[in-house]
Amino acid sequence: MCKIENFIKKISIVSLIFIVLLSFPLKIHADDSISISRWLIESELLENGDLYIEEYITFDLTKKFNNVFREIVFNKYNEINNIKVYEILEGKEIEYGKTNDKKKADSGVFDLETNKNKKIIYIYSHSKGDKKTFKIQYTIKNLAKKYKDTGELKYQFLGEDNEIPIDFFSVNIKLPQNKDNRVKVFSHGPLNSTINFKDENLIHIETEDIPKNTFIEGRVLFPNKFIPKSSNSSDQNVYDKILNEENNLIKEMENKKIQKNKIIKILTYTSLITTGIGIIGLILLISILRRKVNVHEKINSNIIPEDITPAVACYLTLSYKNINIIIATILDLVRKNYLKIEEKPANLNIIKVENENDQLLEHEVFFINWIINNIGTGNSVDIESIGQYSRNYSDKFLDDFNTWQSLAKKETEKRGYFNTKVRRCGHLLAIISFIFFIISIATLAYGVIYGLFPLIISIITFIYGLTLLSRKTDEGHIEYKKWKKFIKHMKNTKKIDITEEYLIYPLDMTLIYALAFGIDKNLLYKFKNSISDIQLIKNPWMYWCLFSENRNILYESVEKAFKPVLNHNNNSIGNRKKFSKKKVDNI
Repeated sequence: MCKIENFIKKISIVSLIFIVLLSFPLKIHADDSISISRWLIESELLENGDLYIEEYITFDLTKKFNNVFREIVFNKYNEINNIKVYEILEGKEIEYGKTNDKKKADSGVFDLETNKNKKIIYIYSHSKGDKKTFKIQYTIKNLAKKYKDTGELKYQFLGEDNEIPIDFFSVNIKLPQNKDNRVKVFSHGPLNSTINFKDENLIHIETEDIPKNTFIEGRVLFPNKFIPKSSNSSDQNVYDKILNEENNLIKEMENKKIQKNKIIKILTYTSLITTGIGIIGLILLISILRRKVNVHEKINSNIIPEDITPAVACYLTLSYKNINIIIATILDLVRKNYLKIEEKPANLNIIKVENENDQLLEHEVFFINWIINNIGTGNSVDIESIGQYSRNYSDKFLDDFNTWQSLAKKETEKRGYFNTKVRRCGHLLAIISFIFFIISIATLAYGVIYGLFPLIISIITFIYGLTLLSRKTDEGHIEYKKWKKFIKHMKNTKKIDITEEYLIYPLDMTLIYALAFGIDKNLLYKFKNSISDIQLIKNPWMYWCLFSENRNILYESVEKAFKPVLNHNNNSIGNRKKFSKKKVDNI
């Protein structure tokens, strides 16, 4: 594989990985077919320090579900008692019974499981993809703590282990007595949370659009006389300490918010500026590199492509078919009277008719030297000997094959078909695309929609950069279009009967290059009626193209002999032109 294709492949794989990482969250545990539209919590602090809780959870289910579960986190000093589960149907509460056998659990029951500091409530209710609202009722013992100078209630109503997004979440906390100036309330969690008093003794916490793995915690300080019967007590004075702690936390959150806003502002300007620079840069580069010649006019004036060699034509059009190109190369050298093919019993013999000279290109000279001199006797070689050599010296055989293809590539570039000057631009655009992509990810991660702009520019820049890595010169592009037109013309022969008037392209060129491009071999048979006996006598190589029996013998023989090349390519990944790794590093 040449450097261009290596680079394209590596960049494509890296970009694919980034796109996948951008498209999917790194940690997925919950099914996207379940979400929570409303989660309402009514709680009451009792005089003994217990917290009585009623939760109303509305699940939006888009698939069939047999159960949902709720995890309640507690510490070793607390207990969770009096757990009850109800389903709300048409405003009525339908109580669920408790089961002790999960495996046999049916709809309308719940089960409990204790796991370290978690109480897991499994609710069994068959769903066909609709909304279900459940009420979960329980009491957390000794949750509030009575200090010497204050009472404290601190509880995570929603743990960060939650794996389901929530549209709306609210908590009401009812205190045993009305508030006074010693009552202080704090909320920890999302920055968009609000906390206030709805009544003299009712605290309200509210949050919307809560993502997965987000906790919501309430902390309330109140006079210790609110919980006179509490057994969870301490002689410490902590009121001022807790206030300082919360004030520091508020300042820290405010600083984080300020810092976040600064970053968002920087990323917004960066995204917009880089997008503008990217658009202007692409427009300038495209206008500079825009082709100056009228390709259609050039092609229409002469549709016949240059009769170079099958290997060069295939490299130019990226149409490599290894067995086809080998057969076409052999027949092309027979056509040029450097080789001839003789049929032997159960074998084919390739004979050198004329020594290599300046009329041949470097890769043609190498090909003859490879199969005739290195594998054969110096004058001839039979297909069976090629097959035996390829099996006995498979590494050397594959190296020589790759060297031959490398020389064909070199010839293509030597003819000025590829614009090597703009390849640096292609590499630079790939790097710029990567930078734009990183800017886009960073901006989108902060929820700024402007991050989409550099992402779009990144994709466009990346694609355009890839085209520059293999961009053809005007001459190369014209030849490329001519060959593509030739391939299309050949494929259209399926629909018509071929006559002499239909032969737009020279017949010898038509047969050789159609075979090289891997066009259906049966199509070549349709040209038989366009060839006179005299032409066949003068061009005996045509027998191997036009007559199916001969063609099959040649094809099967070469395919068998060059099997290591086929096996190597079948075990490679992702490209029609495969070369050994050893050669890739040296091309």
